[in-house]
Amino acid sequence: MLITTSAIVLNLQRRGDTSHVLHAYTRACGRVNYMVYGAGSKKKSSAIYAPLSIVELTADIRPDRPLPAVKEARLIYVPDVMDMRRQSVALFIAEVLYLILQHPMQDEAVYAFLEKTVHDLMEAEDVENVHLRFLAGFATALGIGINADEESPLLRVPQNRKDRQSLIGEWCDYYQLHLEDFRRPKSIDVLSELFDC
Repeated sequence: MLITTSAIVLNLQRRGDTSHVLHAYTRACGRVNYMVYGAGSKKKSSAIYAPLSIVELTADIRPDRPLPAVKEARLIYVPDVMDMRRQSVALFIAEVLYLILQHPMQDEAVYAFLEKTVHDLMEAEDVENVHLRFLAGFATALGIGINADEESPLLRVPQNRKDRQSLIGEWCDYYQLHLEDFRRPKSIDVLSELFDC
């Protein structure tokens, strides 16, 4: 059976010489892992599956296969991969989503929030703070957010690199406190080096 849905790319992992496992958060089914054949070959580029790309996927779902196979993929929106700052923030956000969104459960509100986050990343002038706004908004989307009326230090606007590093560490602690399997994303170190201001 063929199912078509829009999806946000979280990760693409090589599985063999000509196959990859695509981890995505879909509008129709929540988190889904797919088999992708031929990505990275001369005929098919893997650039369509850059982290936080929004794609339309048509997949063949069969009970005898552990993972649905992507039959068609059409790029809807891709982050600016030429901008190293935006690309690094995209990697961080995609890693956080990969760690947290584990279940195939449709959630239109979460999907809409993620689409808005991708567009915010591409349009924001203060790229160095996009990931912090994402962490605050995503906590709310997950039902573990902080009330905006509260005077929480987590909701402060960072003024410099030291403040940014401190705040992202505090957000990671907050997520670990509220989400049992959450662990500190590896891409934090890249962001700390990149946003030296």
